Amino acid sequence: MLDSAPHGSSPEWSNHAAFAPVAELNREARRTEVATEEGFAVWREWGTGPALVMLHGGAGSWSHFFRQIRFFAQNYRVIVPDLPGFGDSADCNRDAEPHRMARILAAGIDRLVETERFHLVGFSYGGIIGSFLARLLAPRIDGFVIVGGVGFEARRNDVNLSSWRRISDTEQRRARHRDNLLAIMIADPGRIDETAILIQQSNAERSRHDTRPTARTKPLTANLDATRIPLAAIWGERDQLAVPYFDERRAWLAARDPDACFKLIEDAGHWVQYEAADAFNAALTDCLRSFAERADK
Repeated sequence: MLDSAPHGSSPEWSNHAAFAPVAELNREARRTEVATEEGFAVWREWGTGPALVMLHGGAGSWSHFFRQIRFFAQNYRVIVPDLPGFGDSADCNRDAEPHRMARILAAGIDRLVETERFHLVGFSYGGIIGSFLARLLAPRIDGFVIVGGVGFEARRNDVNLSSWRRISDTEQRRARHRDNLLAIMIADPGRIDETAILIQQSNAERSRHDTRPTARTKPLTANLDATRIPLAAIWGERDQLAVPYFDERRAWLAARDPDACFKLIEDAGHWVQYEAADAFNAALTDCLRSFAERADK
C-alpha cells in the first residue's frame, strides 16, 4: 500500500501560508457529495459554461489542477472530483477496483452534468480512470485529453519514491515530499515551490489506495479502442515516467485517433500542468478547440 497519514495526526500543511491560495480556491468551489451504494465522491465546481470534467492523478486530489481552475472557469464550468479513495472522497474498496471507481464517478456526472455533453481531462492515473468512465459515458463525451498518460503499452521509466510515513519531524517530512516531487512530478528543482510541496504533502497523506496494480494491467488501450471518442494528449518533454519514449506515445495516440492533437511542453515533467501552467493552459485550450473544430466538420 502507499503511505497514508498516521491515525490521529493533524494536517500540518493546512494552516501553512503557502497553502492559503489552495485553501482559498477550495472555499470558492461549489461542493457536492454524490453517494452511491458503492461509495461517495466529493465534487467541486467553479465557473459556468460548457462542462469540463478533470480527473486528478494517483495519490492526488482536485488540487492537481490548482493552476488550471481559475483560468478555465472563465469560459467553462470546471468540475473536479476527488477520485474515490483520495482527498475527501470515501474509499472505493480494498483493491481500488477501477470499474467501481468509474461507476461512482458516472453517478456524479449524471447528478451534476445531467444530460449535457462534456469534455474530459485525465491526468496520469486519472487518464486510466477516465478511460473506464468513457466506456460508460462515451456518447456524451465531446473529447478526452490525456495528460501525462500511463497504463498502456509504450515504454516507461520506473521511479523510486521515498517513504515519509515514519518521519515525525515536520521539516524532514516535508523535505521527503519535496524529494518525491523531484523524482516523479517536477523536472526543474527550481520550480518546486512551497505550495507545490504542500499540495504534494496534503494529497499523499490523505491517499488510501495504491494505483499501481491497475496501471500495470495497461487498460488504456482496450478501453479507448472500445469507445473511439475524440482524443488529444499532452506531456511534459521531461516527464519522468515517459522520457525519451515520446515517438511511441505519438504513434499510439495516432493509431487510436489520427486527428488527435499531440502536445509536448518544453522543460516540464510529469506534473506538467503545475510546472508549466501557462504553456499547459494554452495547450489544453488548443486541444479543446480542436474537438470543437472536428465536430463542426
